[in-house]
Amino acid sequence: MKIITIFGLIYSQHVCNFASTIKKYSDYRFLGLNKKENIVQGDEYYNQSKETFDEIYDLPRSRFHILDYLQRSILSVYAIAKLARKSDIVQFHYISRFVLPLAIVVKIFSRAKISSFIYGSDFLRANKIDEWFIAKTFALSDSIVCDSTNVLDGLKERFPKYRSIMCRCYFGSPIIDSLIKRKDNNTFKKDEKDRKTIMCGYNGAKGQQHIKIIDSLENVAKNYYWIFPMTYSIDDDAHEYIEKVRNYAEEKGLNYIILDSFLSEDEWIKYLQSTDVFIHMQVSDAFSSAISEHLLLGHILINGSWLPYKDLDDNGVFYISSNFEDLEQKLTDVIKRYSSLEESLKDNKDKIVRMKSLDYCIKNYWIPYFKDL
Repeated sequence: MKIITIFGLIYSQHVCNFASTIKKYSDYRFLGLNKKENIVQGDEYYNQSKETFDEIYDLPRSRFHILDYLQRSILSVYAIAKLARKSDIVQFHYISRFVLPLAIVVKIFSRAKISSFIYGSDFLRANKIDEWFIAKTFALSDSIVCDSTNVLDGLKERFPKYRSIMCRCYFGSPIIDSLIKRKDNNTFKKDEKDRKTIMCGYNGAKGQQHIKIIDSLENVAKNYYWIFPMTYSIDDDAHEYIEKVRNYAEEKGLNYIILDSFLSEDEWIKYLQSTDVFIHMQVSDAFSSAISEHLLLGHILINGSWLPYKDLDDNGVFYISSNFEDLEQKLTDVIKRYSSLEESLKDNKDKIVRMKSLDYCIKNYWIPYFKDL
């Protein structure tokens, strides 16, 4: 048995599902330090996290920015020192500047191994100062792990000194497992059933470039039904941005729905199964589970040409690449050839299961990873 402390968004669906599934298939125990008190994705995940983690410290927030930072810094140092002394491994989820002092505390006050889990955007969108903090955190780490071959290659190129302790473990998504097991094909009710449905992006962050996508499809956007999943964002101005997208969609006369409230798994799957084309033109991405969900269901993925997915390419997964200039032409062509393209999408399912089934990834990647650390 090993005891693992996780520092991250403990009540988020990603961390919650990750820890609970490892616990399901092993005798590992979990402790948690929750870095953002306000990130809770529904009672389901809050309650599940409380059941999965033996102990959770929540970092409170102050009304004043400076006091907030000082208070959180002091409490996080105290909490991580206390948790690390009880742990075999401390894993940091998402390597921000805030992680470095905590890694130093772990090294000073405990014998726990440090695992730095790079999510993707923490590295891909890092400036020079961020990279300095990441490098210093890596210097204290016993292992550096990510869930994308593209990110792994980038890390090895940017931080060659730490290549020997870097590895890739696919993260996995519980939605993939649910989709595999489901026999129904429930969809949500929309007004125009004859229109193809396009899902645009997968969260409420500005980096998803929703407005730029709408602009690029100005001549054809009204021909489709649009789903904008915007239930999650860590941007401080997320509410304002969602309203901006809503107002812009209204201004352009789109037939659309914005999903900005928490959805149960069943509700989310209904929207997924209603989709024909998924347009993903995010600024940067490390190989999100959202992409895999659409590919598993046989949807056509139109992906930003600047987002290379070596994992998909290496496994022969079919998808369409496009820049903004060609997006309208690519989408129009895809819709015309939709029936003929469906045959090319059938082989995607088995390939995605091996990369993104949560059960498969936990049993074949993560439990061996923690065992060997």
